[in-house]
Amino acid sequence: MIKKLLGVLLILSVALNFGIAQDKAVKVPKSKTVKADKQFNIGQYYTASTLYKKAYTRFKKNEYKSVAAFKAGECARMMGNHLEAEDWYGKAVAAKYKAPIGVLRYADALKGNGKYDEAIAQYNAYKALNPEDNSVNAAIAATTQAQAWKDKPTRHRVDNMSALNTKYYEFAVCENPAVKNSLVFSSSREEANGKDRDKWYGEKFFDLFQAAMDNNGKWSIPTAIPGPANSEYSDGAACFDASGKVMYYTTCPNSRDKNTQCKIVMTTMTDGKWSDPIDLPFNSESYTCGHPCLSPDGNSMYFSSDMPGGQGGKDIWVSAWNGSSWGTPTNLGSNVNSSGDELFPTMGKNGKLYLASNGRSGMGGLDMFHASYEGGTWTEAANMKSPMNSSADDFGLIWNSESTGYFTSNRDGGKGMDDVYSFIVPPLKLNVGGRVYDTDTKESLEGAAVELFGSDGTSLSVQTGSDGMYRYELKANVKYKLSASFTGYLTKFHELSTVGLEEDEDFTKDFDFPLKSTSKPITVPEIFYDLDKSTLRAESKKALDGLIQTLNENPTITIKLTAHTDYRAEDAYNQKLSDRRAKSVMDYLIANGVPADRLTSEGKGETQAKSVENDEEYAPFKTGDVLTKEFIDALASEEDKEKAHQYNRRTEFEVTGTTYVPKN
Repeated sequence: MIKKLLGVLLILSVALNFGIAQDKAVKVPKSKTVKADKQFNIGQYYTASTLYKKAYTRFKKNEYKSVAAFKAGECARMMGNHLEAEDWYGKAVAAKYKAPIGVLRYADALKGNGKYDEAIAQYNAYKALNPEDNSVNAAIAATTQAQAWKDKPTRHRVDNMSALNTKYYEFAVCENPAVKNSLVFSSSREEANGKDRDKWYGEKFFDLFQAAMDNNGKWSIPTAIPGPANSEYSDGAACFDASGKVMYYTTCPNSRDKNTQCKIVMTTMTDGKWSDPIDLPFNSESYTCGHPCLSPDGNSMYFSSDMPGGQGGKDIWVSAWNGSSWGTPTNLGSNVNSSGDELFPTMGKNGKLYLASNGRSGMGGLDMFHASYEGGTWTEAANMKSPMNSSADDFGLIWNSESTGYFTSNRDGGKGMDDVYSFIVPPLKLNVGGRVYDTDTKESLEGAAVELFGSDGTSLSVQTGSDGMYRYELKANVKYKLSASFTGYLTKFHELSTVGLEEDEDFTKDFDFPLKSTSKPITVPEIFYDLDKSTLRAESKKALDGLIQTLNENPTITIKLTAHTDYRAEDAYNQKLSDRRAKSVMDYLIANGVPADRLTSEGKGETQAKSVENDEEYAPFKTGDVLTKEFIDALASEEDKEKAHQYNRRTEFEVTGTTYVPKN
């Protein structure tokens, strides 16, 4: 159905003859398939399918049955019937169809029906038969990825629009701005105008239908758009300008003529009637054009075509309005287009391009993708994943608000071959929370102030309860800064961002606030010097950068830096070494922008042994242990003794004031 609306019968017949060419090794009695082959080659798959199925029942030899089954599978594939395609390709493989493409088509059909594990098995079977075809590796990877997307769907909620759908085809919805709460879509339902039935898929030719929703949310019975917009043959995939008075749509004249190409035409509403359609200037008898959509400003038209110069198959092209007509189309390039087909482009109000593709890694059939125009180029098209995409064909997405819209799918569970679906993107649930507590004692701090500042202007403050807990709800696409403060403790900050998040997020585990008490010296961890030297080693500077951040976050404090040594040298030597080390730390802070009048320094040598504040940071020692010479000498292992010496060789700071004011 989807390819039919673009009517590329010449190109399709070449592609399909490729399938038939695989059968040269098997001489099938022509009297049984000659009529079917003729219908097959001119794209009348519904008729051909019936004939191949009859031939299958009449053949006695498996090699003949395999050919008829494969061709019946090809007909089902071209009609978009994945279930029937799987059945007939499976019969072909079971009957030992000789060409490897039979196994490949079977794998594709299994994937199209969401049977990903079985599909991977058949892809591997094909790989064994045709090891030179490296493209199968990408198919296996895509199928594995599809299963992962299915197992972990996005938060989109999808529902079948049963009020609009029938057992026939309904697809390619768009909105008419001139009619409030309305949808226009294509359908092959019995109310379509034409008398004949298309022999591609066995139903009536497509017409454009419209329906509107009343104030109670009830949809009217869809009716065919009046006037010449609906012809005797297939018409569909429309779009409107901002006024709703100009409609562009795809028309496929006389599908019995295999040389006829689909094209984009324009009709104008005048005095309540649509005018005779007018061809757009880039249409051609040598290639097909269809599925038009307009940019939000109406100055660009995006559409699908197999015109020369593309990436392969049907591509998305864009034509610019020059004030009087549509200009020469430009291909959107390889970030959007592939060697397969890109179809049904639409534009969101946010400027994003949405399209369907079967040439990119997807879940099966056509998948929906989106891309953005940034820095003069299109970003790589991104798959919209499950549940927006399925193992079947999914296409034609439009948005009617920031969080709701419609698309088309022939996924399992629908009413007809193609159905219209609605979707909603529920608001993200974004939160941040945690506990404010004393770093050393681990006790919760009741009454601590936790403030939240957002790039959107948010400025909130809460106080912690007896459990030290706080919690905030966050907004999407905002950068935040959190601060926690409590009298007698250093203030601490955290940063987080919800920009670009597409799934619910709770930042609780990452945003606890352990605060350091200023009532006692605070160790700066991982300050290292070379033996007997006061020069800071490179790895020490990262820890000191953390101290600089603490000073920046607490701009009113002044501090005293104190350096300590272990006892393994003369007292006088250790005193001088610690003086130099304390000063080297102060010099580093000053060189990196900390005002000198906020700092003092002192060396303590070996005179103050480390008192362990908590078990976690100073393993294997316990809270309350004092690492004196007597304590260390009594330790059993040299490893523990060395750790004790290391803890004693420390740099600390203590807050000496909280009212600092810069001089300038």
